[in-house]
Amino acid sequence: MGLKLVAIWRRLPVLVRAPIVAFVVLNVGSILAVLPIFGNTKFLTSVPWALPGTMAIMWAFWLYATGSGYPSATRAYRATMTRDKTVSASVWRAAIPAVIASLIVTWSLRLVLPSVVPVAPPSLPIDISVYPVTTVIGLALAIALSAGVVEEIAFRGYLQKSLEDAYGIVPALILTGIAFWSAHADKVTVSHLPFHLAVSVLLGTATYLTRSLLPAMVGHVLGDALLLPAYVYHRPHVAWSLLTARPVWEGHANATVVDRLHVIVTSVRPSLLLEPSSHPLAVAGWLLIVSSIAAVFALRRLARIAAIASTHRQR
Repeated sequence: MGLKLVAIWRRLPVLVRAPIVAFVVLNVGSILAVLPIFGNTKFLTSVPWALPGTMAIMWAFWLYATGSGYPSATRAYRATMTRDKTVSASVWRAAIPAVIASLIVTWSLRLVLPSVVPVAPPSLPIDISVYPVTTVIGLALAIALSAGVVEEIAFRGYLQKSLEDAYGIVPALILTGIAFWSAHADKVTVSHLPFHLAVSVLLGTATYLTRSLLPAMVGHVLGDALLLPAYVYHRPHVAWSLLTARPVWEGHANATVVDRLHVIVTSVRPSLLLEPSSHPLAVAGWLLIVSSIAAVFALRRLARIAAIASTHRQR
């Protein structure tokens, strides 16, 4: 019976198998990660023990997901799906600017998006602002760490790697981005798709070029950590005002698509940059444009450096 099930499983197309595996990995990792986070909100709430607890669990999860432990029959598969476990110094030096530029792109896009399409204000599954500051910091960092580790292993690892091998990098990036959004569908709507797709494409490209999950993990953790102060304390005020904004065209009754685009473009015209405190949307919009250009150049440089490093490694 077991052999028959394995045979049936292997006959399924990668487009079916890969998402199933990825979401199993995601759910197992998420359940493990939430234990210290939830526990710290119930027990010894004055002590920020969620972060070290999460670090220990994520380390064990990383070891298993990358090929350690039983069963031995899946070790090679797990090791392959999670790619290289080390990154050379030269690739790291090229990856850091690419990751930083990608972070600015996705962060500024998240700020601009509510002014372009209807987006619900962000929220956390639990109100951690009622706990002591040290506990809140620990909980926030634990949430960012667990999301960065678990989601990168599941999506840029098990899902994207399988899709890359079967269909090529471009379809893999797009399909992984859609799956990445769908994994958050219980907290977001379709209007969040551009944000999740951009995050997935940028981090997925860095993963593909470096052949490692590590740069994407660092970027994911930092990106979540930068947004958490606004999510938790609604600070800085300018960030929270953009995250909770309504579309700039909303007051224009019966506006056509062209009219709405005109209102959006007018709202980010360069002249408004002379008064940044009065027009934060214009600042965020141009930050998005400039950082997008910078990210393209940074990723191109990363591609060159990674190719050279790969050639040296093969000699």
